[in-house]
Amino acid sequence: MKKKDKDAIIQLYESRFATMEYDPRTVGWKRKEDQFLRFKVLCEIGDLSGARICDVGCGFGDLLDYLHDHFSDFTYTGVDISPSLLKKASELHPDQNFQCLDISENQPEGIFDYFIISGAFSYRIENNIENTSNVLSRLFAQAQKGVTVNFLSKYVNFEREHNFHYSPEEMFTLGHRLTKWVKLKHDYPLWEFTLFLYKEAQI
Repeated sequence: MKKKDKDAIIQLYESRFATMEYDPRTVGWKRKEDQFLRFKVLCEIGDLSGARICDVGCGFGDLLDYLHDHFSDFTYTGVDISPSLLKKASELHPDQNFQCLDISENQPEGIFDYFIISGAFSYRIENNIENTSNVLSRLFAQAQKGVTVNFLSKYVNFEREHNFHYSPEEMFTLGHRLTKWVKLKHDYPLWEFTLFLYKEAQI
C-alpha cells in the first residue's frame, strides 16, 4: 500500500475516534446488529473452539464478544492500523494480544489456525486488487487451517467514491489460485460477500 493511502486510512479512523470514540460508527457500522451479522458469517469458516485466531482489521476487538458467546478455549490476536482504536481495544480487553501494523507490509506475529479479515480491503487505494492479492497470498501461507475475508460487492445499488467494490467472480478466481478449497457466500442482507479459503477439503 502506498504511504499516502496508508496515511489517509489511519487519519480516517483516528478522526472518527476523536469525534465518536467507542461507537460502531467509528469502525463503519450504523448498527450493532449488522456488525454481529458480519461476525456470524465470518465465523462460519469452522469450529473456532480451541483455535488460534488472528482478527485482521480488529478495530475495538468487538469480534471477541461474538467469539466468547459461541466458542471456547480459543486464543486471540487483534491486528489493526489505527493506534487509537487499538489503545481502546486494549483497555476493553486487557487480557488479549493486539498488534498495530499494516498487513500490506508486515506479517502478524504468531502461529494462527485462522485469519479473520473484516473490512480491511474496503477503502479505495491506488492498487486494490494487487494489494488484496498480495496480502491474501501471504496470510493464507501463514494460516494453518484457513482464511475468511469479506469484501464490498459490485452487486449493489450504489457505490461510495471512497470505497472499493469487488467482483465476487474475480475474487473467487483469485482465491482459487491459492487453494482449490474455496467457498463464497453472497446470500446475507448486507452489501458485501465473504470468501472462505481452506487448507484442506471440508466435509
